[in-house]
Amino acid sequence: MGESQKNIVDIDDSLRLVGTAHISSASVELVRQQIEEWKPDLVAIELCESRKAALLEPDALDNEDLLKILNEGRSHMILLQSALAAEQRRMGIASGEKPGAELLAAIEAADEEGIPVELIDRDVVITLRRAWSKMGFREKFRVLDALLWQDDDEEDASVEELLEDSDMMSNLMEEAREVAPAAGSVLIDERDAFLAGRLQQIRGKGKVLAVVGAGHLSGVQHQLGEPA
Repeated sequence: MGESQKNIVDIDDSLRLVGTAHISSASVELVRQQIEEWKPDLVAIELCESRKAALLEPDALDNEDLLKILNEGRSHMILLQSALAAEQRRMGIASGEKPGAELLAAIEAADEEGIPVELIDRDVVITLRRAWSKMGFREKFRVLDALLWQDDDEEDASVEELLEDSDMMSNLMEEAREVAPAAGSVLIDERDAFLAGRLQQIRGKGKVLAVVGAGHLSGVQHQLGEPA
């Protein structure tokens, strides 16, 4: 079975999950193909309004008043978001693809076909705040150390190979859970449940194509009551 087919799961005749890599040209093509060929009535996307705005205007954070951020006690949130964004940009440069391109492609393709879009992820600020609050000092240090000081010269697996293989994506998320178990439960398990819950809410709206990160595919499938 090809990698693209491994990342497509039919829950039933009216709900299809497509697992994507957030930094992969192949995922962009897969998303567009599925929208054009499966012809859903609704496209659900693993985004919240905040992340959608960040993808559409990636420099928006740079324009925000830093003094206001500090006064509101959000400096740790900005640090964590910036570190995560820097890591995605690094991987994006390596793969030649803009981070989140497949999510923007899903929105654009749906708009071109006149198909409504539903954002189904929990707000990223809430997610990061919960993850940060659950972590102890050592976990916070390990997470920031891993994100900020990773050696770019280390020999890694091919970016395309890494991102196109859903099993590898799952393994990466499990490795992240090992670094910070408390954060992992929020970033992975809670979001799997949230995404599945939102999909349950919209399942009666005709054929629904849900675009989610490949690392969430098995978890969302499990939450929907289907064997992964």
